[in-house]
Amino acid sequence: MIRVDVLGGFRVSGLGADPSLTRPGGSDPDGATLSDGTRRLIAALAIRSRPADRGTLAAQLWPESLDGRAASSLRSAIARLGDGGREIVAPTPSGLVLHTAVAVDLRAAQAIAARLLAPRHPDADTDDAEDADLTPAAVGLFSADLLPDWFDAWLEPAAEEWRHLRVNALEAQSDALRARGRLHEAASAARRAIDVDPLRETSQRCLISVHVAAGNQSDALRAYAAYRARLDREVGLEPTAMLSDLMAGLRPRAGSAHRG
Repeated sequence: MIRVDVLGGFRVSGLGADPSLTRPGGSDPDGATLSDGTRRLIAALAIRSRPADRGTLAAQLWPESLDGRAASSLRSAIARLGDGGREIVAPTPSGLVLHTAVAVDLRAAQAIAARLLAPRHPDADTDDAEDADLTPAAVGLFSADLLPDWFDAWLEPAAEEWRHLRVNALEAQSDALRARGRLHEAASAARRAIDVDPLRETSQRCLISVHVAAGNQSDALRAYAAYRARLDREVGLEPTAMLSDLMAGLRPRAGSAHRG
């Protein structure tokens, strides 16, 4: 099976001798060559859920080229895949897509997120599906940025959308793991969400809730104090009442300060 990874970096595997590791101009045993343009083409199709119009795609991937030159660059990018190109890029009446047999890590993560964030009926039997979405590998999918070393303008909307999706998914994973008593894993998922957006209160609440569930009140207080200080320092805000209420029962009582 051919696999395209775009989380944490770009990689193609399953096509000959892994052409993503081939320098531009080099060839794998199947004759496929991954030039920079071909890498961008595959990545651009991997982040899309719908066919990409050829003209629009060419203009996005080669924005500094004239229309005719951009279209020629697109054709060259496809041609450089050689015979293996038919196994990756497929034409449709609406444009270009990745072949349905190609596995993409981003799409796997999006499917997990959709299940995690879907409204659930109280009587639904979803334990098996949820457990499959709470493995270390599933949590790890949401720990990486989308093509972090790429700075193309066409990638920015997808990267921002992924950032929002991954933090929501990590929070959902943390809550589900906490409900199962898997507190160490729940804390890890919460911290990964905080790494994405340190000022996001819902992520902080996930971590603090894990500390409370574990009976680690001092850890909860330290996490709250650090978040409150950072929130004030960076944006001049206070935590919301929802988080303050969670902490209300943990704050030291008046006159109960440690004496030593």
